[in-house]
Amino acid sequence: MKCLFVIDCLGSGGAQRQMVNLATGLKLRGYDIDFFVYYPDKNHFKDQLTQLLIPIYSTAKKDKLGVNVIAGLRKLVISQKYDVVLSFLDTPNFYSEVASLGVSSKLIVSERRMYPPGRLSNSLYLLQQSHRLADHITVNSHHQRERMLREFPWMDRKITTIYNGLDLSVFAPSTEAHVVDPANRRLLAIGSISRHKNACNLVRAMNVFKETYGWAPHISWVGTRLISGEGVATYDEASRLLQDYGLTQSWEWLGERHDVPALLATHDALIHPSFEEGLPNVVCEALGCGKPVLIGDVCDHSKLVQDGVSGFLFDPGSPNDISAIVAAFYDLNRDQYASMCRAARQYALNNLSLDFFVDNYEKLFLAVSG
Repeated sequence: MKCLFVIDCLGSGGAQRQMVNLATGLKLRGYDIDFFVYYPDKNHFKDQLTQLLIPIYSTAKKDKLGVNVIAGLRKLVISQKYDVVLSFLDTPNFYSEVASLGVSSKLIVSERRMYPPGRLSNSLYLLQQSHRLADHITVNSHHQRERMLREFPWMDRKITTIYNGLDLSVFAPSTEAHVVDPANRRLLAIGSISRHKNACNLVRAMNVFKETYGWAPHISWVGTRLISGEGVATYDEASRLLQDYGLTQSWEWLGERHDVPALLATHDALIHPSFEEGLPNVVCEALGCGKPVLIGDVCDHSKLVQDGVSGFLFDPGSPNDISAIVAAFYDLNRDQYASMCRAARQYALNNLSLDFFVDNYEKLFLAVSG
């Protein structure tokens, strides 16, 4: 089967990594894969594709509308007679839908984010209507699929949830045992310092914990400090709360890091207080590393984390509830903690492997191409 993968660039983003992983898996299964991008200078994953002899076609975007990109993509689709065209992300989806009008290739578009809360903007509503031109739609969370069906019931017969795939040889339990006294367990948080990642409520929860038990757990927060007004305000508020509550010795801002497996190996659980997510890669990575996850009970989180089995669920809007769940984690004895670690890893093996990810897309490709 001959397939074209369409995305904005080959930069280091999560969507790009997922598409390259999928291309790699299908190439190794004998599929004929090409790529099309319109920002050719962003090429973090270029070498990986080149080593597999996967051609990369490009049309550099010249203007905001990208008319030349659509023209270049359409010319390629017509000339190469692909069986399936797959696109990731909003703008590549739209370009692919317009470029594929009237051609025989089957088109699958993939949404890689969540709708914002509340009523959709007019521009987003119209953009989603372009999916009428696609043969199938994929999303990477059940929550987003359900929201899309509420907004657009006509999508019902052509939308599928496929979770992201994870390299479970990289995100694996550490070979060096990290066993500490339950009271000395360390929590890791990973996410941009922004309002919806909810650092401030986590700080408030640690203050509740301290007032209740007379000490505070150690938390390391990994993530970029956004330069927008909202990002700066969140960081400033969280830092002020840490100072006011006397928690600065129990909290580390580690900034942006690229050694997540190593960080997970030296911490005992991931805590993820975000208010909303699609499919959070960091949660999948923690599960792959066999680390329990303490997480807000929103979106798909109750499907990713079994409460009391592979982690704990809490109300991200309630510092008291977050504090209570952190206390429950610290109350686990060594055997209970070890059981939770095994359950986390097993969930990842059963649901988040690259093979499982590639299998699901391969089945879809075969079904759509008929």
